[in-house]
Amino acid sequence: MENLVFLIKSYNRHLHWTKQLIESIYKHNKDNIKIYLSIPKQDQNLFKNNINLQNCELIFDEDVVGDNINQTWFTQQLVKMKFSETGLCKNYFWIDADSYFLKDFYISDFMYDEETPYTTIHENKDLFSWMAQSNLPLLYNVLEGYKNDRQKVMDVFNRKGKFYDWTCPNLWSVKVFDHMKENYLKPNNLTYTNLLEYVPGELIWYGEYLLASEAIRIIPCEPWFKPFHYLKQMQDCKAMGNTEETLSKNYLGIVMPSKETNNLKF
Repeated sequence: MENLVFLIKSYNRHLHWTKQLIESIYKHNKDNIKIYLSIPKQDQNLFKNNINLQNCELIFDEDVVGDNINQTWFTQQLVKMKFSETGLCKNYFWIDADSYFLKDFYISDFMYDEETPYTTIHENKDLFSWMAQSNLPLLYNVLEGYKNDRQKVMDVFNRKGKFYDWTCPNLWSVKVFDHMKENYLKPNNLTYTNLLEYVPGELIWYGEYLLASEAIRIIPCEPWFKPFHYLKQMQDCKAMGNTEETLSKNYLGIVMPSKETNNLKF
């Protein structure tokens, strides 16, 4: 069993994004961290014929989940959570396909020690500061849903305090999911599907459960990638003089605003 692997979740509409991401991993993966690519079975020939998968193991969403599923935002989150049950690794850094690496990376970028992955935890002030400057109504609208979702999960685990965020891509410990299953899901006759139906936020569930359970030692870190949630956010970042080189001083990679642009790179 690998201590750390990468999990890429993709599907046919993100083929070109996925090709770019995998190529960027091949280029910068200095410690040869194993890569898994999870896609729907119906897309396998498309990906095999268009992407060099020589150093990437292809797996299927249906096998991960244990059932036939439609490709939706909900099921994409479910695949990421259920990957913890595959027995393939102890920790996994999952990456959505609309991302790519900017510079060399090593196991030490993700693991504090052999047993402990870093945990991203922050208050999303980078995104909210941009919204406050550029679109105040958007900030108020986003904050309403942001706080409501987190409050619902915080109430489940009786946590008070600040609202935290856990940004894509993210690093998860299988120990946390095993602890959640034994100490929360099974006693309450719940599944990951039930959790996502209540609050559709895989990052919130993992993060809040980790804070509540302390199933692993929490060594905090800032996000690994610079995430662009909106095209205007990325354009404003460029207008300030930023380039891939300047962003690489603080980030390993970039998450593109794929809902608003077909451009593959910053």
